[in-house]
Amino acid sequence: MTTSDNIDKAGWIYEFSDKLIKFTQPDVMVKLVSTIDSRDWPHITLITSNRAISRDRIVWGQFFMGTSKENVQKNPKEGLLYMTAEPPFKFIQVKAKFDHTKTEGDDLEYFNRSDFMRYFTYINVYKVFYNKVMSVTPIRDLPAGGIPKKTLRIIKNEAKTGLEEKRLNIIGYKLFTNPIGVRAIAYIDSSDGYPIIIPNLQLNAVDHNRLFFPLTALREDLLQIPVNSKVAIISANFDMASQVVKGTFTSIQEVEDIEYGLVDIEEIYNSSPPIPGKIYPEIETRPKVTKFSL
Repeated sequence: MTTSDNIDKAGWIYEFSDKLIKFTQPDVMVKLVSTIDSRDWPHITLITSNRAISRDRIVWGQFFMGTSKENVQKNPKEGLLYMTAEPPFKFIQVKAKFDHTKTEGDDLEYFNRSDFMRYFTYINVYKVFYNKVMSVTPIRDLPAGGIPKKTLRIIKNEAKTGLEEKRLNIIGYKLFTNPIGVRAIAYIDSSDGYPIIIPNLQLNAVDHNRLFFPLTALREDLLQIPVNSKVAIISANFDMASQVVKGTFTSIQEVEDIEYGLVDIEEIYNSSPPIPGKIYPEIETRPKVTKFSL
């Protein structure tokens, strides 16, 4: 196979090179996995025990039960993002297909001996997920993509929902408005059904019910997201707190020559230990029954 045969029309290649394998190895790195839930909505998770082990194989580890691990066993299609933790940021995107799991072996031991996991006294990686690489991008630069504070204020004023309800809680709103943090958006590629994750560090909350992402960086990538499609957006800080917003990408607007996309919040998922799960809408529960009568 020639080099040109190994590249698709979008510039993705069909296997890892030695350079790309090496790129995924650092413990301190942004490593995200996007899966597909039973509604065909994308989900997104930060999984740091995660690396390529060969040209066609990725392995990532599980140390608590979460939605991503359930999703891939029902729909094996995944999207992954690996991004350096310090500027100038560089990243790669991957499409992969879940294959099988193991609860022992060298890969599991590798993750538990890593610098990241050795400081965790009470938790360990206890299962590893093996995934076949379908395609991967070359190493890409993430442009700064900043927007002026004045424009940010105008966007927030013009795009606010006016709803009294506050879907993002205090922690979530802080995560999505903090100027420093990890943010990325995932959507499902209609051409093949695989999720794609796009980093967008400028993504922000308009208010407690709507998010926006500027198209000042990776514009052509973001324009591939179909309007009215479901997306998943993660925001995480460096204290390992994170939340995932799921909703509908409704439109692209423009203010002072700055284009931005809007996402209406429909669901919020807490992806941080110790108890991951949906926090909005609240799950309705019935009062405990303590008296019985015939």
